[in-house]
Amino acid sequence: MTTETSIFTSEHSHSVPFLAVQESQPAYPDSEWSFTTLNYYQDVQPPFNVAASEPLSEHEQRVQRRTDDSPAISKVPVRIRNIKGHEADYSLETHGFAIGRLDCHMQDWNNTNELRRVYFPEVTELLKRETGAKHVFQFEWHVRSTTLEDGLKQDSTGAVDIKGPVRRVHIDESPAAAIKEFNHYVQPQAEDNKHLRGRPFGIYNVWKPLKTVRRDPLCLCDCRTVASEDLHGTKVCVPNMAESVFRIFDSRIDGVVDGKKSHGVAHSSFADPGTENEVARESVEVRNFCVF
Repeated sequence: MTTETSIFTSEHSHSVPFLAVQESQPAYPDSEWSFTTLNYYQDVQPPFNVAASEPLSEHEQRVQRRTDDSPAISKVPVRIRNIKGHEADYSLETHGFAIGRLDCHMQDWNNTNELRRVYFPEVTELLKRETGAKHVFQFEWHVRSTTLEDGLKQDSTGAVDIKGPVRRVHIDESPAAAIKEFNHYVQPQAEDNKHLRGRPFGIYNVWKPLKTVRRDPLCLCDCRTVASEDLHGTKVCVPNMAESVFRIFDSRIDGVVDGKKSHGVAHSSFADPGTENEVARESVEVRNFCVF
Protein backbone atom coordinates (compact mmCIF):
# COMPACT_ATOMS: atom_id res chain seq x y z
CA MET A 1 0.00 0.00 0.00
CA THR A 2 1.39 3.37 -1.01
CA THR A 3 1.51 5.96 1.77
CA GLU A 4 2.50 9.59 1.89
CA THR A 5 5.10 11.34 4.01
CA SER A 6 5.10 15.01 4.99
CA ILE A 7 8.33 16.80 4.08
CA PHE A 8 10.02 20.22 4.14
CA THR A 9 11.47 21.84 1.04
CA SER A 10 14.86 23.54 1.14
CA GLU A 11 13.45 26.74 -0.31
CA HIS A 12 11.45 27.23 2.91
CA SER A 13 14.38 26.57 5.23
CA HIS A 14 14.22 28.74 8.35
CA SER A 15 14.77 28.50 12.10
CA VAL A 16 12.90 25.67 13.80
CA PRO A 17 14.06 24.16 17.11
CA PHE A 18 15.01 20.45 17.26
CA LEU A 19 15.78 17.93 20.02
CA ALA A 20 18.01 14.86 19.80
CA VAL A 21 18.03 11.75 21.97
CA GLN A 22 21.34 9.96 22.38
CA GLU A 23 23.60 8.22 24.85
CA SER A 24 26.94 9.01 23.25
CA GLN A 25 29.54 11.51 24.33
CA PRO A 26 29.73 14.45 21.89
CA ALA A 27 33.00 15.85 20.63
CA TYR A 28 32.66 18.51 23.35
CA PRO A 29 30.81 16.76 26.23
CA ASP A 30 30.32 19.94 28.26
CA SER A 31 28.85 21.89 25.37
CA GLU A 32 25.14 22.61 25.20
CA TRP A 33 25.20 22.38 21.39
CA SER A 34 26.37 20.06 18.64
CA PHE A 35 27.10 21.54 15.23
CA THR A 36 26.30 19.22 12.33
CA THR A 37 24.13 18.96 9.22
CA LEU A 38 20.69 17.48 8.58
CA ASN A 39 19.59 16.05 5.25
CA TYR A 40 16.67 17.49 3.27
CA TYR A 41 15.47 16.76 -0.23
CA GLN A 42 16.07 19.66 -2.56
CA ASP A 43 12.57 19.66 -4.06
CA VAL A 44 9.26 17.83 -3.78
CA GLN A 45 9.96 15.36 -6.58
CA PRO A 46 10.61 11.75 -5.53
CA PRO A 47 14.36 11.11 -5.78
CA PHE A 48 13.92 8.12 -8.04
CA ASN A 49 15.71 7.62 -11.33
CA VAL A 50 12.58 7.94 -13.44
CA ALA A 51 14.66 8.06 -16.62
CA ALA A 52 16.28 4.69 -15.97
CA SER A 53 15.86 2.18 -18.77
CA GLU A 54 14.95 -0.51 -16.24
CA PRO A 55 12.57 0.08 -13.30
CA LEU A 56 14.36 0.30 -9.98
CA SER A 57 13.73 -2.47 -7.47
CA GLU A 58 12.15 -1.76 -4.10
CA HIS A 59 15.56 -1.89 -2.40
CA GLU A 60 17.25 0.23 -5.09
CA GLN A 61 14.65 2.94 -4.53
CA ARG A 62 15.43 2.90 -0.80
CA VAL A 63 19.14 3.21 -1.52
CA GLN A 64 18.52 6.26 -3.71
CA ARG A 65 16.28 7.74 -1.03
CA ARG A 66 18.58 7.10 1.91
CA THR A 67 22.20 7.36 0.82
CA ASP A 68 24.02 10.41 2.16
CA ASP A 69 25.56 11.23 -1.22
CA SER A 70 22.27 11.32 -3.15
CA PRO A 71 22.13 14.24 -5.64
CA ALA A 72 18.60 14.95 -4.39
CA ILE A 73 19.87 15.77 -0.91
CA SER A 74 20.64 19.20 0.51
CA LYS A 75 22.78 19.17 3.66
CA VAL A 76 21.66 22.02 5.91
CA PRO A 77 24.02 23.19 8.71
CA VAL A 78 22.28 23.15 12.10
CA ARG A 79 23.04 23.32 15.79
CA ILE A 80 21.43 20.70 18.01
CA ARG A 81 20.78 21.39 21.64
CA ASN A 82 21.54 18.97 24.44
CA ILE A 83 18.51 19.06 26.75
CA LYS A 84 19.72 16.47 29.21
CA GLY A 85 18.46 17.48 32.63
CA HIS A 86 15.56 19.42 31.11
CA GLU A 87 13.53 16.52 29.73
CA ALA A 88 10.52 17.42 31.86
CA ASP A 89 10.31 20.83 30.15
CA TYR A 90 8.89 19.23 26.99
CA SER A 91 5.34 17.96 26.58
CA LEU A 92 3.05 16.43 23.98
CA GLU A 93 0.57 19.27 24.13
CA THR A 94 3.11 22.09 23.81
CA HIS A 95 6.02 20.70 21.79
CA GLY A 96 4.48 17.63 20.13
CA PHE A 97 6.75 15.17 21.94
CA ALA A 98 7.59 13.99 25.44
CA ILE A 99 10.48 12.07 26.96
CA GLY A 100 9.74 9.55 29.67
CA ARG A 101 10.13 5.99 30.91
CA LEU A 102 8.82 2.72 29.58
CA ASP A 103 10.01 -0.27 31.56
CA CYS A 104 9.36 -3.44 29.60
CA HIS A 105 9.81 -7.20 29.82
CA MET A 106 11.01 -8.01 26.31
CA GLN A 107 13.73 -10.65 25.89
CA ASP A 108 14.14 -10.94 22.11
CA TRP A 109 13.50 -7.78 20.08
CA ASN A 110 13.74 -9.73 16.82
CA ASN A 111 10.86 -12.01 17.80
CA THR A 112 7.72 -10.55 16.22
CA ASN A 113 5.40 -12.78 18.24
CA GLU A 114 7.01 -11.62 21.47
CA LEU A 115 6.75 -7.99 20.37
CA ARG A 116 3.03 -8.42 19.82
CA ARG A 117 2.49 -10.38 23.01
CA VAL A 118 4.71 -8.40 25.42
CA TYR A 119 5.73 -4.99 24.10
CA PHE A 120 2.60 -3.87 22.27
CA PRO A 121 0.40 -4.15 25.40
CA GLU A 122 3.01 -2.13 27.32
CA VAL A 123 2.94 0.56 24.63
CA THR A 124 -0.86 0.52 24.67
CA GLU A 125 -0.93 1.04 28.43
CA LEU A 126 1.56 3.92 28.15
CA LEU A 127 -0.43 5.70 25.45
CA LYS A 128 -3.77 5.30 27.18
CA ARG A 129 -2.27 6.74 30.34
CA GLU A 130 -0.46 9.64 28.65
CA THR A 131 -3.03 10.61 26.01
CA GLY A 132 -6.39 9.52 27.37
CA ALA A 133 -7.02 7.35 24.30
CA LYS A 134 -9.86 4.82 24.56
CA HIS A 135 -8.42 2.46 21.95
CA VAL A 136 -4.85 1.93 20.70
CA PHE A 137 -3.85 0.00 17.56
CA GLN A 138 -0.25 -0.76 16.58
CA PHE A 139 0.17 -0.71 12.80
CA GLU A 140 3.89 -0.44 12.00
CA TRP A 141 7.15 -1.01 13.82
CA HIS A 142 10.91 -1.05 13.19
CA VAL A 143 13.80 -2.56 15.09
CA ARG A 144 16.93 -0.73 13.92
CA SER A 145 20.26 -2.40 14.64
CA THR A 146 22.80 -1.55 11.92
CA THR A 147 24.64 1.48 10.65
CA LEU A 148 23.15 3.30 7.69
CA GLU A 149 25.93 2.00 5.43
CA ASP A 150 25.38 -1.64 6.43
CA GLY A 151 21.61 -1.26 6.26
CA LEU A 152 21.79 -0.05 2.66
CA LYS A 153 23.85 -3.12 1.70
CA GLN A 154 21.21 -5.55 2.99
CA ASP A 155 18.33 -6.37 0.67
CA SER A 156 15.21 -4.79 2.18
CA THR A 157 12.74 -6.16 -0.39
CA GLY A 158 9.47 -6.98 1.36
CA ALA A 159 10.51 -5.24 4.58
CA VAL A 160 8.89 -2.10 5.93
CA ASP A 161 12.23 -0.30 5.91
CA ILE A 162 15.99 -0.75 6.12
CA LYS A 163 17.40 -1.63 9.54
CA GLY A 164 19.68 1.38 9.67
CA PRO A 165 18.86 4.91 10.89
CA VAL A 166 16.96 7.38 8.71
CA ARG A 167 18.99 10.53 8.07
CA ARG A 168 16.20 12.57 6.49
CA VAL A 169 14.07 15.28 8.07
CA HIS A 170 10.49 14.05 7.75
CA ILE A 171 7.11 13.44 9.36
CA ASP A 172 6.01 9.82 9.09
CA GLU A 173 2.54 10.40 7.63
CA SER A 174 0.76 13.27 5.94
CA PRO A 175 -2.85 13.98 7.04
CA ALA A 176 -4.15 12.30 3.87
CA ALA A 177 -2.01 9.22 4.47
CA ALA A 178 -3.10 9.05 8.12
CA ILE A 179 -6.75 8.77 7.09
CA LYS A 180 -5.93 6.22 4.38
CA GLU A 181 -3.89 4.08 6.75
CA PHE A 182 -6.48 4.32 9.53
CA ASN A 183 -9.14 2.98 7.19
CA HIS A 184 -6.78 0.27 5.92
CA TYR A 185 -5.43 -1.02 9.24
CA VAL A 186 -8.21 -0.28 11.73
CA GLN A 187 -11.13 -0.77 9.31
CA PRO A 188 -13.73 1.38 11.08
CA GLN A 189 -16.26 0.50 8.38
CA ALA A 190 -16.33 -3.14 9.46
CA GLU A 191 -19.51 -4.24 11.19
CA ASP A 192 -17.64 -5.08 14.40
CA ASN A 193 -15.99 -1.63 14.50
CA LYS A 194 -19.04 0.62 14.56
CA HIS A 195 -17.83 2.07 17.86
CA LEU A 196 -14.75 3.51 16.08
CA ARG A 197 -16.61 5.43 13.39
CA GLY A 198 -16.58 9.21 13.50
CA ARG A 199 -14.23 9.39 16.47
CA PRO A 200 -11.10 11.57 16.48
CA PHE A 201 -7.79 9.74 16.24
CA GLY A 202 -4.09 10.54 16.15
CA ILE A 203 -0.85 8.77 15.28
CA TYR A 204 1.76 8.43 18.04
CA ASN A 205 5.24 7.06 17.45
CA VAL A 206 6.89 5.54 20.53
CA TRP A 207 10.69 5.34 20.17
CA LYS A 208 12.90 3.44 22.61
CA PRO A 209 16.69 2.90 22.64
CA LEU A 210 17.56 -0.75 23.33
CA LYS A 211 21.17 -0.13 24.32
CA THR A 212 23.28 2.92 25.04
CA VAL A 213 23.12 5.03 21.86
CA ARG A 214 26.66 5.74 20.69
CA ARG A 215 25.92 7.14 17.23
CA ASP A 216 23.09 8.31 14.95
CA PRO A 217 20.90 9.76 17.73
CA LEU A 218 17.33 10.84 17.08
CA CYS A 219 16.42 14.52 16.92
CA LEU A 220 12.92 16.00 17.11
CA CYS A 221 11.49 19.36 16.12
CA ASP A 222 9.45 21.67 18.30
CA CYS A 223 6.17 21.45 16.38
CA ARG A 224 5.23 25.06 17.19
CA THR A 225 7.90 26.29 14.79
CA VAL A 226 6.65 24.42 11.70
CA ALA A 227 3.88 25.96 9.59
CA SER A 228 1.54 23.53 7.85
CA GLU A 229 1.97 25.43 4.57
CA ASP A 230 5.68 24.54 4.63
CA LEU A 231 4.89 20.82 4.50
CA HIS A 232 4.56 18.80 1.31
CA GLY A 233 3.10 15.35 0.80
CA THR A 234 5.33 12.87 -1.02
CA LYS A 235 6.52 9.28 -0.88
CA VAL A 236 9.76 10.58 0.61
CA CYS A 237 10.93 13.61 2.61
CA VAL A 238 12.45 17.11 2.07
CA PRO A 239 13.77 20.41 3.90
CA ASN A 240 12.61 23.35 6.01
CA MET A 241 14.92 23.31 8.93
CA ALA A 242 16.41 24.51 11.93
CA GLU A 243 18.54 26.96 13.68
CA SER A 244 18.22 25.52 17.12
CA VAL A 245 17.95 21.80 17.58
CA PHE A 246 17.62 19.94 20.86
CA ARG A 247 19.37 16.75 21.81
CA ILE A 248 19.97 14.63 24.86
CA PHE A 249 23.30 13.03 25.72
CA ASP A 250 23.42 9.88 27.85
CA SER A 251 19.73 9.13 27.42
CA ARG A 252 18.64 6.17 29.54
CA ILE A 253 17.90 2.80 28.01
CA ASP A 254 14.33 3.09 29.29
CA GLY A 255 13.86 6.49 27.67
CA VAL A 256 10.92 6.88 25.33
CA VAL A 257 10.13 9.65 22.88
CA ASP A 258 6.48 9.99 22.04
CA GLY A 259 5.43 12.35 19.23
CA LYS A 260 2.08 13.93 18.44
CA LYS A 261 0.53 17.07 17.00
CA SER A 262 -1.98 18.06 14.33
CA HIS A 263 0.48 18.12 11.44
CA GLY A 264 3.12 15.96 13.09
CA VAL A 265 6.60 16.24 14.57
CA ALA A 266 9.54 16.50 12.17
CA HIS A 267 12.42 14.23 13.10
CA SER A 268 15.61 12.61 11.82
CA SER A 269 18.69 10.78 12.95
CA PHE A 270 21.94 12.67 12.51
CA ALA A 271 25.69 12.11 12.42
CA ASP A 272 27.10 13.53 15.64
CA PRO A 273 30.68 14.75 15.10
CA GLY A 274 33.19 12.53 16.87
CA THR A 275 30.97 9.44 17.09
CA GLU A 276 31.27 8.13 13.53
CA ASN A 277 33.19 5.00 14.57
CA GLU A 278 30.99 4.05 17.52
CA VAL A 279 28.81 0.92 17.51
CA ALA A 280 25.54 0.98 15.58
CA ARG A 281 22.45 2.34 17.28
CA GLU A 282 19.88 -0.20 18.44
CA SER A 283 16.34 1.10 18.90
CA VAL A 284 12.71 0.17 18.42
CA GLU A 285 9.88 2.38 17.25
CA VAL A 286 6.19 1.56 17.16
CA ARG A 287 3.56 3.62 15.36
CA ASN A 288 0.11 3.62 16.89
CA PHE A 289 -3.40 4.83 16.12
CA CYS A 290 -4.95 6.34 19.25
CA VAL A 291 -8.73 6.65 19.07
CA PHE A 292 -10.41 9.06 21.50
